Amino acid sequence: MSEAQALSLRRALASHPRSRGRRYPRALRGRVVAYARARRDQGASWARIASELGLQFETVRRWCIGADAIVVASPTILPVEIVADSPTSLVVVARTGVRVEGVTLADAIALLRALG
Repeated sequence: MSEAQALSLRRALASHPRSRGRRYPRALRGRVVAYARARRDQGASWARIASELGLQFETVRRWCIGADAIVVASPTILPVEIVADSPTSLVVVARTGVRVEGVTLADAIALLRALG
């Protein structure tokens, strides 16, 4: 990897405002990972690579280790089936500690009013 590549990446990274939890574009992170892996193959340490790019040591290491786990979501639209609501049973726990299970919403309202 050349110094020109490192300088290009360093400039691209510096063009983004820095703040805690700042997200860099996926394409830029991919370029950093490719550069860092090539430098590691040449024997460079994580600290050296981070210094070349102007990033924190742990950021570069974590991006490279996590790069294999990145899943690109496809913009596929999936069919959705809408079903009618079915009666559900609730669990009511009153402030007094009374617990009643398996009631409908109407029953729960009546019960809480009675306990009120």
